[in-house]
Amino acid sequence: MEAKIKMKQIDAALLQKMLIGGAKRLEANKEYINELNVFPVPDGDTGTNMTMTALAAAKEVGNAAEVTVKEVTRGLSSGSLRGARGNSGVILSQLFRGFYKGVKDQDVLTTETVAVGFKKAVETAYKAVMKPKEGTILTVAKGISDKAAEIASQTDDIEEAMRIIIEHAEYVLSKTPDMLPVLKEAGVVDSGGQGLVVVLRGMLDALTGKVTDFTITEPNAEFKAGSSMPGKGAAIDNADIKFGYCTEFIIMLEKPFNENTEAEFKKFLSSIGDSIVCVNLDDIVKVHVHTNHPGQAFEKGLEYGQLTKMKVDN
Repeated sequence: MEAKIKMKQIDAALLQKMLIGGAKRLEANKEYINELNVFPVPDGDTGTNMTMTALAAAKEVGNAAEVTVKEVTRGLSSGSLRGARGNSGVILSQLFRGFYKGVKDQDVLTTETVAVGFKKAVETAYKAVMKPKEGTILTVAKGISDKAAEIASQTDDIEEAMRIIIEHAEYVLSKTPDMLPVLKEAGVVDSGGQGLVVVLRGMLDALTGKVTDFTITEPNAEFKAGSSMPGKGAAIDNADIKFGYCTEFIIMLEKPFNENTEAEFKKFLSSIGDSIVCVNLDDIVKVHVHTNHPGQAFEKGLEYGQLTKMKVDN
């Protein structure tokens, strides 16, 4: 039997396929991920939200201006942020954005540069979340990043490295119920963390040639409306939901939005809600907050520019 050829680098064309493959695998598993969803609110939509976000990213990745690592990952970053839905979607978009920042100057990716990308991804995502909580997608991402850094110094075989990283991600995921009591109570692992592992598995399938279909379908109307079936995670009746409305919007900036402005805006959001993720990218600010006063969040946002993609779910 001939020895398998080691793959030591990923070029932009393969990276493009891997990222689309990750999004497609997430879409195929979205209902399962919805069923795990108990944190921060048991609303059974993590799979749907992450899939909407990843498909928006995959679409831009597939339409990249040119097939270079920079343009492909730029599409990943901007597509995912503009299409980000829900808490898990916004965090996923930040992982993607950090990855872009970490690898954009590379011509090809190796186990070492992928590790740098993952490290930047984790830093960026932790920064975006106002009160990072362990036992979530963030913890799994950190496990992936730590393992990637460790493995990069041991092998230059990308497929081998990815298999080891995914195995470790599964292990970290299995530990999430020990970190978040609400997961243990429901008998589930973290839904966002599970979603992230699914994305990596999809990327590996594309890398190894197991998957060859990279067409992206438009989410259907019913799926767009976010009508996910309440899964077993949503069955915690006594969940104490303090803030009733998941509120999201994008501010098209018309005024300078520097770090001070951002801090002031986040402080305001903290005074009316929680689960806050606020991200400033060039000329737009993506906002996600759980609050009882969506109108106040919109009003405050209007002080900085026009609003678009406004969405409120009870």
